[in-house]
Amino acid sequence: MRAYKGFSPNLESRLGGKPVKFKIGNTYEEESSKTVRSGFHCCENPFECLSYYTYRQDRFCLVEAAGDIDEDDHERISCTKLTILKELSDRDFFLSGVAFMIQHPQRAKWEQNKKGVKVCKEYAAAINPGDIAIARGENPQVKAVSGAYVALIRDFGSGALMSWAEEVEEAGVYYFAENSNEVKCATPHEIKLERRKT
Repeated sequence: MRAYKGFSPNLESRLGGKPVKFKIGNTYEEESSKTVRSGFHCCENPFECLSYYTYRQDRFCLVEAAGDIDEDDHERISCTKLTILKELSDRDFFLSGVAFMIQHPQRAKWEQNKKGVKVCKEYAAAINPGDIAIARGENPQVKAVSGAYVALIRDFGSGALMSWAEEVEEAGVYYFAENSNEVKCATPHEIKLERRKT
């Protein structure tokens, strides 16, 4: 199964309490897998890796988990065979997280409030270039600076989702136009003008 794994900056991860160096393209094997106790650990939702590693400080990879697989209710996976397929850029990590939310709309625990990554109900904000901000709800809005990764996920409550995801060039508040799939951006200048009018 495809999954995601975080690593330290030098592509190390702990195995049995000891740091182990990994290499992209290689396959590794262990004798047993039990979540939290043994085996190679990874997550089906890339954003779950943020419980153990820090966005833009550590490294994240797409992996293939195989062999004996054990999963827990925290969406962690432990496996006896792990192949490191490729390292993810910040953009890849962002798009993988959005794709997971769209493919699994009924999954719980999708909200995240980590350094540089905000995945929230209705409203999220990205305050630095490269930050990730995803809002999910009936009328999602994201406030972002230029260079941030932004996604709007409209949740119709029936499990049906509609999304828009981009690296934004213009700072502002992004939202879906009323009764439309069109994404609008209110720039800081426009917001100031609107406040003056009221």
